[in-house]
Formats: sequence, structure tokens, C-alpha cells
Amino acid sequence: MNTRYFIGIVLLTINTVYAQSITVEGRLSTTRAEFINKAGKKQTLDGVEPTGRLNILPPCTNMIVNHITSRGVAPVAKTVIYNLAYSSITGESKCWILQNLGSASAPASATDNTEGASGWYWQFGAKKGYQYTSSRTPSSAWPAQALVNTDWATGNDPCTIELGTGWRLPTYVEWQAVELAATNLTSLFNSELKMHAAGYLGLTGTLGERGSTVHYWSNTSYSTTHARAYVIPTLSGRSTTSTNDKDAGFSVRCIRD
Repeated sequence: MNTRYFIGIVLLTINTVYAQSITVEGRLSTTRAEFINKAGKKQTLDGVEPTGRLNILPPCTNMIVNHITSRGVAPVAKTVIYNLAYSSITGESKCWILQNLGSASAPASATDNTEGASGWYWQFGAKKGYQYTSSRTPSSAWPAQALVNTDWATGNDPCTIELGTGWRLPTYVEWQAVELAATNLTSLFNSELKMHAAGYLGLTGTLGERGSTVHYWSNTSYSTTHARAYVIPTLSGRSTTSTNDKDAGFSVRCIRD
């Protein structure tokens, strides 16, 4: 037998096996790097597996949400079409809503001061959101949050309750990554997330600095009285992940793994 011919067959066989991987059905594939996620599941960014089966999570495109007050989150009833997009701003590809939870539409500018773009505000750890037009809804006395050093409970997460399974508030670590990528209001608005200055509700429940400052809660507690948030404290200021009083009302952006 020709020795060189035999060696060539062996090398060809080794190269072929090295490039192959097994699909869900057991068929061989040469595109493992493109379709296998970190959990070892075959899928694409649109939520459709190459096998043709749908992922348990819907595609990251848009979503119609019927906000109703009976769930204990929405301060008013309204139907919103949320645009969604994948972003790797945190270092990993995640699906985000491209406007604040409770907003009627995405902001028109970084300093959009309209109620429609600002959406609702939450105290840290609370399920109930607040709307602020010319006054606050609900208009009941502004509550004080419980003095406990615990993260935002899953059962109170407005993202999960209003948008469904898989949706959640960003973590402190994820906001730290956003801080590095979006260092000021201009870069934040120009990012794929289109975040803007919706202001906040102060410690008495009154609106402050809508159109000039940014305040987004994370799900992470810092102490019995303070929690972590992504903040741009002035119109021309630098972004930071700060500790803030849990009784303040901040905006919420939702994220899905």
C-alpha cells in the first residue's frame, strides 16, 4: 500500500471530525460556534432554533403590553407597544425594552421632558409604580420603604409582572457595564438603548429634574436605607452607579436574558 496515500486519508479524517458537532436531532453540523449558546442550547438571536423549533422566549422585536391596575403595578391602565432590541452593552447579548416601563413611546431626545416618554417611577423594592403628570397617581401618602437590606424581590419585580417570564430589572453589575459604555447623557441616548433624562420622584413623592437627570434602579440593595442605581446627576454630568435612598422614585428599564 502507498504509505503517503494512507497518511493523507488519516489526516483528512481527523480534520473532518474536528469540524463536526452534533445537533439536537443527532445530525452532524459544522456551525456549532454560530448557534450554541453558553447554556449549550442551539438557537439564534431571534429566538428560533436552527431545527425550526421556537425558543420558549419570544423574539426580541416588539411586544404589545396591556397594563392593567389589578396586577398592583400599573398606576393607570394603558396599552403600550414596546420596541425591543438585543444589546451587548453589558458585555453579553441581552434583550432590552427601548423605552422606560410605563412610557407611551420612546423619547424624542436625550432631554425629552414629556410624561409620555418618561414612563412610571418606582421606589426601590416596591411593586407599585407612580405616574406623574401635573400631579402624582396614586396621590396617596408617599410611603417609606421597609428598613431591610435585601435585593428587589422577584415577586415585586415590575418587569416580570408586567412583561412576563424572563424579564427582570438589571443588576448592579450590568449597570456598571452600561456606565463604562455610556459616560454621559449624549452617549446614553445615542446608544442602542435610547435612554434619556426622565428625572425622579423625590423623598416626598414630588417630581424633580425631568429632562435633565437620569435615575434607573438596579435590583441590588446596598443597605437598609439605600440601593444601587445608574445615575447621571446633572445635565452635563458623568454617569455613575451610585447608592440612593430607597424611598426615592426612579425609572425602570427591563432586560431579558
